[in-house]
Amino acid sequence: MDDSKAAIVLRHIDRMPSLSPTVAKILQVANDPTSSANDLNKVISLDPVLAAKVLKLVNSAYFGFSEQVTSTVRAIVMLGLNTIKNLAVSTAALEAMAGSAKGGLDMDEFWRHLLATGVCAKLIARKIGIHKNFLEDFFLGGLMHDIGKVILNRINPVGYGKVIGAAREKQKPLHLFETAVFGINHGEIGRLLGEKWGLQSQLIEAMSKHHCLAEVKDENKKLVFAVHISNNYCKKLEAGFGGNAYVEKIAPEMWREVGLTEDALADMEGFLMEGVERASVFLQSSDKG
Repeated sequence: MDDSKAAIVLRHIDRMPSLSPTVAKILQVANDPTSSANDLNKVISLDPVLAAKVLKLVNSAYFGFSEQVTSTVRAIVMLGLNTIKNLAVSTAALEAMAGSAKGGLDMDEFWRHLLATGVCAKLIARKIGIHKNFLEDFFLGGLMHDIGKVILNRINPVGYGKVIGAAREKQKPLHLFETAVFGINHGEIGRLLGEKWGLQSQLIEAMSKHHCLAEVKDENKKLVFAVHISNNYCKKLEAGFGGNAYVEKIAPEMWREVGLTEDALADMEGFLMEGVERASVFLQSSDKG
């Protein structure tokens, strides 16, 4: 990062609000192994608007329950503290990113790419046997991985459009051009946002290290590598467009670390597109533009 070049971006991030006190408390309670469903319900109930949005997601086609879930405590019992925490975080974070300027990024295509990456990462997690209580960690990692691009697009949409065009023309990774022009790339912005919002280490690394895989902590490799694989697979399928046309080759050791084969990933394609349509409720509930 070039601090002098990135000064405008850093000031913008510094002025951004933190996530709400309720979400901060949700993170604290959900990450405490001694917490109960009732403990988390007490916190969510302090914010009726957030509680209603979480229930809307719980009752959507994304989860596909046959019966209506009418209380947050019931939702917590059914899905677990970790999943409800992730729903609250995704809702709050996506709202914080609302209203991005039009210009460099086609925002509809951008959010579709993030949704697809999240759905793909969750499919991978299920395929490799991740416990059901932690599947949404993979979805959230995919959904949030490129969130730093929104800041660059918001600050200078015309300039960012030129950066995207140059990366595409040269067939090189977008983050290299971001650093050259803005002094900072979307991964570094993701880290700053994740730290500002008090997110967990694995989510911050999904947002910041998905192009710097050698720097990923061992305990976060499975999730971050799954997001990296999903990101590139969704680019290959043209499932939305996140601004980066460059498709990276997945190293053999990455497949081994995740515990997946390329053929197994290809078998998921039908489920992926179906899952993206179901997951679109996340964008609707957050009024993305």
